Amino acid sequence: MWVETKLCVKVFGGLDQLTRVLNIARRGKVNYRGLEAKFENRYAVACMELEGRAEEVEWVMKKMAALPEVLSVEPSPMKVDFEDPLTEVVLP
Repeated sequence: MWVETKLCVKVFGGLDQLTRVLNIARRGKVNYRGLEAKFENRYAVACMELEGRAEEVEWVMKKMAALPEVLSVEPSPMKVDFEDPLTEVVLP
């Protein structure tokens, strides 16, 4: 299944901790449509819009949540349940 998700990650710390989160995002086999990062007091919040196979999106979320500096990973689906365009074949 192909999903589009907005993922917001709250990180305790500064640029180094935010960079670790973004390195995990870079390794994921998903497409990124947007990224916004901001600092709120002692926290960094990165919100990214991504799309890809559900298991790949889940992989990215689990890897981010496993980092000790990550306080929360909040997904909010944008679109769900449409066929994977990479594997769908239409024959005449």
